[in-house]
Amino acid sequence: MSKHDIVYILKNDYDTDEIRYSLRSVVMNFPYRKIVFVGGCPKGIRADIVIPDKQEGYMKADRAMHSLKVALQRDDLTEDIWLFNDDFFVMDKVREDINYFNGTLEKRVNDIKSKKGYSNYCRSLDLARGQLAMHNKDSLSFALHVPMLINRANALQLFSIFPGLRMFRSLYGNYYEIDCKYMKDVKVLDNETIPDTPFISTSDTSFKNGKVGVFLRQYFNQPCDYEFSEEELLRMKTKERFDEEGDIQYE
Repeated sequence: MSKHDIVYILKNDYDTDEIRYSLRSVVMNFPYRKIVFVGGCPKGIRADIVIPDKQEGYMKADRAMHSLKVALQRDDLTEDIWLFNDDFFVMDKVREDINYFNGTLEKRVNDIKSKKGYSNYCRSLDLARGQLAMHNKDSLSFALHVPMLINRANALQLFSIFPGLRMFRSLYGNYYEIDCKYMKDVKVLDNETIPDTPFISTSDTSFKNGKVGVFLRQYFNQPCDYEFSEEELLRMKTKERFDEEGDIQYE
């Protein structure tokens, strides 16, 4: 398995704890070259590369796409990169470069409609399906919560092919006809489930209050090199206090 950079897109005001355990799982189980944060950089956590971004856009998805585009233009990253979310946890040793799909876009739309009605998210999925059809491409759904390997140049080109790009994963996977395997989505939304899967993804609620969150915090209970030590945190707090007192002194 080749070592590529791992890219996390984080909100500028990111302040939740999932990223800490996601990084621990990566260090334990996932070969990589460098860890890259785009947007926010949580206190007490470091990365090999931090790329600031104002994250322009009205919708959350638009802001994420803006940050992704910024990262894709960086020549100091590997040619291929792994896209990670902060709530992706790698449970087993990863030994191959492979992507995953979990059915078709049509099935995903129907599944969501049966539970929640025809949402804006469903409209975006349908739009992606229509865009792919115009290019005579399949409409597999790559919208599942596991890492995705993408080529930076191809991904950047996708922004020109599909203006107002959304549903990036499915548009990328189908347009470039990437090698892939089927996998059920691993997202845990309830407070009771602990899946036995190579990856796990959580919601804010299931990570904070669910059995899966307790399990992950116990399983990945050892800090990794991307976390500041207690001594480093103490020095940072001391410096912040000194700076604040200095500011007050000169007011």
